Amino acid sequence: MDQSSTNREFVKSHFEAVNGRDVQTVVGNIRPDLYDHELQGDHKNDLRDGAARLQVLMKQIPDLTVDVRDVMADGDRVVVRAVWSGTDLASQRKVEFHGFVQWRIVDGKFAERWSTVTPLADFSNDVDSW
Repeated sequence: MDQSSTNREFVKSHFEAVNGRDVQTVVGNIRPDLYDHELQGDHKNDLRDGAARLQVLMKQIPDLTVDVRDVMADGDRVVVRAVWSGTDLASQRKVEFHGFVQWRIVDGKFAERWSTVTPLADFSNDVDSW
């Protein structure tokens, strides 16, 4: 398998781990020196903080799922368009957010990240069109 195909499959399996609530695998996919262009300050990702944020999100939205709509890979870069949705535990309202994320993958792990994500919103009746 070429690099693009390998990285595309890696990213798909990453989202399968998210949907399976496998936080250990999700965190294991990330290099400790990940450079996240969306974080403030030094842009270095603290894996413990990232795992804690994911666990909080999964508690707030226990049926959280990620629907990967598109995956495009070119060498060490992979771009995904996805919709995250579920039911907010406190309000029992359907919520969603969607966006794009691009990763640079080095030695089979995420090394760099760029993302654009919509704010969390009430679930749209037109989610399929996105």
